[in-house]
Amino acid sequence: MLTERLTFRAKYGHGDELTGLFREWFSKMAKQAGMTGARLYTDATGPMFTVVAESDFPDMAAYAAFFAQDQSMYADPEFQTWFGKTVAATESGDRQLFNMDKLM
Repeated sequence: MLTERLTFRAKYGHGDELTGLFREWFSKMAKQAGMTGARLYTDATGPMFTVVAESDFPDMAAYAAFFAQDQSMYADPEFQTWFGKTVAATESGDRQLFNMDKLM
């Protein structure tokens, strides 16, 4: 299994807004995008207004298919509106990919 982790630092006071935007996106797109699981984390300690979105894929091929589709979504006016809201609420972010071996 492959997990994509997107870690964002929301602008001061915009953590809830960014969390809501990701909830909206996952409710509409996660299954369509081929994800087998998804999680959303917010800071309990550490840097304030941190939002982490994780998406699971069966393998690298499934992730590559998602990534190709993800790039084409930028042409969709509805996605552009949603993405514009995330940009306005975000200070910075990064992406990580992890191979996962389930132990239990």
